[in-house]
Amino acid sequence: MFSQQFNSMTKKSLTTALFLLFSLPFFAGAQAKLEKRALLNGRIELLVPVNFKPMTKEMMAIKYPNPGQQPGVVLTDENAEVNIVATFTPQPIQPSQVGQYKEFLMNSLKKSHPGAKWLEDGVKTVNGKNVGYFKMITPAADQNVFVYYFFTNMDARVLLLTFNCTETLLPKWKATAETIVASLKIVQ
Repeated sequence: MFSQQFNSMTKKSLTTALFLLFSLPFFAGAQAKLEKRALLNGRIELLVPVNFKPMTKEMMAIKYPNPGQQPGVVLTDENAEVNIVATFTPQPIQPSQVGQYKEFLMNSLKKSHPGAKWLEDGVKTVNGKNVGYFKMITPAADQNVFVYYFFTNMDARVLLLTFNCTETLLPKWKATAETIVASLKIVQ
């Protein structure tokens, strides 16, 4: 009798464990379906989730109230919880200065966001370009936000991009964010 109950419980536990093991990638870390998009008047290509749309002017006015400081492009999901932002700044930069610019930008943000948690930073090569990056979690009005800054030079100026999502969505979007960054391509 005990062995029958044990075998029955073991089968149920094994079945449950296998279900969780094989379904977890679909619920937790599965990547969003991506498509290549041309942004900033066709100057860059980036893989972007297929369901992302340009942020509405109304939402832009709320999130970026200073008209002179609005980014060039903001693509977002339907709830504006996950965003990709691209800005071609007037800041001059040479490829050899990407690491220095990373340090400058991080130091500036550490002063303006003292409550941020810094996760990782570096410079890597993406499609032949030096790309500086850093990741942080910063407090927002009602929740924490994960922000992944990545930047390079384009026409001797800083091309600055960010991927951001609420911290609660990070497990679902982490792998997709890495894929997006690794897809950055400057079109000559």
